Amino acid sequence: MALAAGTYVRSDALGLTSDGLEEGDEVLTEDDVYYEVEATREITLGDSFSHREVDLTKLPFKNLIGKTYTESTVADAKYRTKVYLETYLRTTYLPSFIVTFGLPDYPITQILKQRGMDLIFAVLDPEPSKALVDSDHYPIGYDERVPIETFCIDKDNIDGAKLQWQAASELRYVTGNYPEGSLRNLDEMRPNRKDLGSTVLYSQRFTLAYTRDKT
Repeated sequence: MALAAGTYVRSDALGLTSDGLEEGDEVLTEDDVYYEVEATREITLGDSFSHREVDLTKLPFKNLIGKTYTESTVADAKYRTKVYLETYLRTTYLPSFIVTFGLPDYPITQILKQRGMDLIFAVLDPEPSKALVDSDHYPIGYDERVPIETFCIDKDNIDGAKLQWQAASELRYVTGNYPEGSLRNLDEMRPNRKDLGSTVLYSQRFTLAYTRDKT
């Protein structure tokens, strides 16, 4: 309520507190407004600690409460593809692998080195669906294309280049033997190798194309 001379607000608000707050902490005011701590400064009087100043950024969308919503029964192309791969990829033909939604926010190599995974199948965001219509222009289904990218590195007893092509072979096997109600075409794209200094990251991108009915 009363700021020292020369003090000014650098963010949405300035807080004075004796509590030990750190950057990234969230605080809730008495009027139910959330703020995130951006910076803290200790204020002393002489040689004695007095209080802390904290710069606060308002979080206007924090803790919003919506109406009751039941889960949709419609599965999107990304989810369907992930379940499809997890169901039919053969563990006997591949070392340890994981099927993920998209790419993680941290380096791919962390999964391959620290989580004990040898191979990653990443299901990326699908392309926009193309509607299929009958002779009366009534929609009867959709063409969908879902990108899939594989990643691996060299390890003891694992040749990354060979594993990269084994992953491609396994994807061809799955799409050819388990059409799941519609023909799935696997379009291969050029493989990629990225030299990271201490290791090489092998990747290859595919597009899974198929047709589904309008439901």
